[in-house]
Amino acid sequence: MTHDTDDAPQKLDLDETENGRQAPPAAPQGGAPDLAELLRTGERWGWVDEDGGIHVRAGRFNEDRVVARVPPSKRAETIANLLLRFQEVEDRYAALRKELRRSKNPARNLKSLQSFVHWVEGAEAIGDYDSLLGRAHDEIDRIGGVIAEGRADKLGLVERAEAIAESNKWRLAGEAMDELMEEWKRAGTAGREEDEVLWRRFKDARRTFFNRRSAHFAELKQSRAVAREAKEALIVRAGELAPSTDFDETFAAMQDLLEEWKRAGSAGRDIDDQLWERFYAVRDPFFERRKAHLAEQRRRQGGAARGGGGPREKGRSGGRDRGGPRRGGDRRPGGPPAGRSRGGDPGVLRSTLGDLVGPLRDLFPADREAEKPEDGKPGKKGKNAKRSEE
Repeated sequence: MTHDTDDAPQKLDLDETENGRQAPPAAPQGGAPDLAELLRTGERWGWVDEDGGIHVRAGRFNEDRVVARVPPSKRAETIANLLLRFQEVEDRYAALRKELRRSKNPARNLKSLQSFVHWVEGAEAIGDYDSLLGRAHDEIDRIGGVIAEGRADKLGLVERAEAIAESNKWRLAGEAMDELMEEWKRAGTAGREEDEVLWRRFKDARRTFFNRRSAHFAELKQSRAVAREAKEALIVRAGELAPSTDFDETFAAMQDLLEEWKRAGSAGRDIDDQLWERFYAVRDPFFERRKAHLAEQRRRQGGAARGGGGPREKGRSGGRDRGGPRRGGDRRPGGPPAGRSRGGDPGVLRSTLGDLVGPLRDLFPADREAEKPEDGKPGKKGKNAKRSEE
C-alpha cells in the first residue's frame, strides 16, 4: 500500500524579507492619491492613531493591530499601498484555491490553508479581513470534514478487518478481506499521522487472518496426506483378502476395513473419489464370488429338500418322524436359512410346509377319522376339518 507522504504545506510567496517582515509598500502608479478619499475608503478597515500608527480594525478572525507607522507626510501614500497589498493577499488566496482544487490530498491542502491563514493574520495590509479569513476558515472546515469522513471510513474498515481476522470461513472471509482492501484504496485520508496508525491496524488484521488461513491449509494438507496414505494401505489389504475362499471370516474382515476407511478422514474430494473407486474395485470380486457361493449353497440345499430324506415309515403320514428336526439344516452365518429357496421354488416351498404340518397331523389321528362320513364317501369339510392325505 503506497501512501502519499508529501504532506508539507505548499510554499507561499509572501514577499517576506530576510528578517521576516514584509517589504514596505510600493508607491502606487499615477502619483499620490487624495488622502481624504483614501481615508474614507479605508476607514471601514483601519484607522490612524495620534502617533501616526495605522491600525487594522478588529474583526471575528483578527485583532486590532498596527500594520504601519509613518509620519503624517507619508500617511496617504502608505494607506494606499496597504489597501493595494490587501488586494494582492486576496489574489494569492484565489490562486491557492485553484491549486488546492487540483490536489488530491486533503490533508496537505488543509495544512496549506492553515499556513495561509497564519500568514494573513500578520499581513501588513488593510482590508476586509473578516470576509477573506471567513472564506478561508470555511474551506478549512470543509476539508476538515472530508478528513473526518475519511478517518471514520478507515476506522470502520479497520474494525471490520479485525472482526474478520478471527473467522474460520476461509473462502468467504478471504473474499471479504479483498473487498476491504479495495474500499481502503477508495477511502479518503485521515491525515498523515492518523492514516499511518489506521493502516498499521488494518495491515495487522489482514496479516493475522492470512497467517491463520495459511496455517489451516498447511495442516489440512498434512492431514489429507495422512488420510491418503491410510486409504492406500486399506486398498492393499483389501486386495490381499479378496482371493480368500473363507467367505465368513473374510466378509467380517472386509467390513472391518470399511469401518477403518470411514475413520481415515478425507484426502480431498477428487482424491477420495479416486481412492474409493480403487477400494471398490479390489473388494468387488470377493463379494461377487461370495454371492455365487451362497447361491450355489442354497441351490444344493433346495435340491436336497425336494428329493426327500430316507424311506418313509409305513403307517405314518409322508414317512415323517413326528416331532423330529426340520429338514434343511440350521441357519448358516452370513447367508439365508439353509433349505429355503430365495428364488421362490414351489417344490421347495411345498416340501418345507409339509415338514411343518405333517408331524402335527400325526399327533391327532382321531380328527382324521372324523373327516370320513358313514358311507365311506368323501363329504363336506367342517369349519375346522382337515384334508386327508390318503
